[in-house]
Amino acid sequence: LSGKLFNHYKFINNDIGAYGIRALIDLMDSNPELRSLTLSSNRIDDDDVVEFLRSIVNHPSLTKVNLDCCLEGRSSKYCMLNGLIRVNTVEEISMRNNDLSFVACGHTQSLSDSLASNTVLERLDLRGNSLNDEDAASIATALQTNSTLKYLQLEGNDFTEIGGEYFGAALRTNNTLEHLFLENGVVNATFSALFEDSSLNSAADSNHICNIACRFYNRNEEGDPTGNRQRKIYNVLATRNKTMNNVQHFDDIDINFNLLPEMLAAVQRYANTHVSELQFLYLVNNEVNALSIVYEFMRNWDKSLNQFHRE
Repeated sequence: LSGKLFNHYKFINNDIGAYGIRALIDLMDSNPELRSLTLSSNRIDDDDVVEFLRSIVNHPSLTKVNLDCCLEGRSSKYCMLNGLIRVNTVEEISMRNNDLSFVACGHTQSLSDSLASNTVLERLDLRGNSLNDEDAASIATALQTNSTLKYLQLEGNDFTEIGGEYFGAALRTNNTLEHLFLENGVVNATFSALFEDSSLNSAADSNHICNIACRFYNRNEEGDPTGNRQRKIYNVLATRNKTMNNVQHFDDIDINFNLLPEMLAAVQRYANTHVSELQFLYLVNNEVNALSIVYEFMRNWDKSLNQFHRE
C-alpha cells in the first residue's frame, strides 16, 4: 500500500497489533487523498493513541473515522473520542462497543464541551457503550448548543426514562438533529418534545425536524418540517372540533394574530388526508370533516378578533 493513494482504508478484525497501527499511521501521513478510515475490531494500544490522533488532526481530507470495538479496556478511549470530536474536521465518527461511559471516569464535562463546540460533525454512533443517564445529560446539554449534528445513534446503552427526558428537553431547543436512535423503553420519555398537544402554541412550537427511530410510528416525516408542523396543528384542531370547542381556546397567546392563518392553511392542506394516515402519525381519532373546523372558525371569527383587540 505504501506510495499508493487511496480514498478509503478498511481494516476489519485483522488483529494488526501495535506494529500494524504504527504502519497505518505512516500510510495515513503519506496519503493526502484518504477520505475515510475503518479500523473496527482492531486493537489500539494506549501508547499509540496520541500519534494516531496527531495523524488525523494533521490530515487534509480525512472526514470519516470508524473505530468500533478498538479501545475497550483502554484508558485512552475517552481521549480518543474527545480528540476526534475536537479535531473539528471529522464529519462522521463511529465508536461502537468501546465501553465509553464517561461518568465512570469523570469525563462527562469534557464530552459535553467537545460536542457543544464542534461545528463540523454530522454523524455520531455510540451504540453499545454502557452510557448511563448522567452521560445522557451530558450529551443532551451539548445538543442544546450544537447546530451541526444530524445523526445520533445511541441504542444499546444503559439509559432509563430519566435519560430520555434529558434528550426530550434538548430537542425542544435543538432544530438541526434529524435522526435520534434510542431504545423503545427510553424513547417514550423523549417523544413529547416532538408533539406537545396541550395547546396550539405548544403544538406549533414542538420539534418538527427530528425523527426518533426504534418506534412503530413517528411524529415527524423526514424532510418536511412545514408539513410536520401543520399536521400537528391540524391534529389539535380536529380533536377539539369533535366537541366544537376550538374557539374557547383562542385566548391562548398568539393564536388570533399569528397562528390563525396557519391554522386555516393546515386545514386546507389536510382536508383530503385519509384518517388512517393522521392516525398512524398521531394516534388520534380524526373522524372530523375539515369543513366543520373552518365553519367553527368563521362562525366565531368576529367574536375572537374582538376579544383579541380588547386585550
